[in-house]
Amino acid sequence: MNRTPIDDATFAQIADHFQYDANLPLESAVIGTWSSRLPYAIDKVEYGSIRGERVPAYFYHPLEEVEGPHPTVLLLHGANDFWGKNEDWAMEWSDILARQNWCVLCADNPGHGERKKAGQPFVFEMDTYTRRDHVVQTIVDQRRGIDYLLSRPEVDDSRIAAMGGSLGGYYGAILSGVENRMMAVVLTVTRGWPMDQATDDPIVRFSHTLNFAPRISAPTLMVNAVGDGRENGEELFNVVPEPKQQIWHESNHYLPPSEYNEDILAWLGERFS
Repeated sequence: MNRTPIDDATFAQIADHFQYDANLPLESAVIGTWSSRLPYAIDKVEYGSIRGERVPAYFYHPLEEVEGPHPTVLLLHGANDFWGKNEDWAMEWSDILARQNWCVLCADNPGHGERKKAGQPFVFEMDTYTRRDHVVQTIVDQRRGIDYLLSRPEVDDSRIAAMGGSLGGYYGAILSGVENRMMAVVLTVTRGWPMDQATDDPIVRFSHTLNFAPRISAPTLMVNAVGDGRENGEELFNVVPEPKQQIWHESNHYLPPSEYNEDILAWLGERFS
């Protein structure tokens, strides 16, 4: 089975699926703001994407008296069904970052959180062509999330990072392969995926992390759990361009942010100081 990343010409054809009209109206809205009992504010927001989709998200940002603009993380949640942006991993990381005067945007991906529909299958249980459309929608939604961040005065547009965990790390690798507006990328508990399919498979290649990771243009940190197995984590890391770093923890798949944050915060701090 071929696990070699596809060539540049083939990748260019695939990457075209993830392009969108930059002039598409964002039509963003702040639905409400929570600024009580916390040292930062949380805006519930939404913004427009392709196919008429509206993307619900939380935008965490320092209070007005904290001088900005601020470094920012586009946070990609994992596979969590109806929890979406409300999952514990995403909310804990958002709190950790916001307490250090970072902005954070975490949106519900299609099929998650407020966008979960009754009877909707998980992405890897969808038929091949539906899954392709689902992945494309997810990545463009996140690219539109960057458009939204650039519209916020609190955000330092020269200091934007993407960070994803588990399924969010999978999407983060794909996003970072087609999007160059991030200055840093953090991929946690992710790997060369799908693990049992070839990179040149005519259907799978459009969403195979081994095809996108070599095109990442920002410094990359991978943080993985030994319990997931080293082989596929190392496989993905090996195709990521320099500069890069990989950290392994003696843990199972889930890395609680309260326990596993120091290495990531230090790495981000070095790049955005």
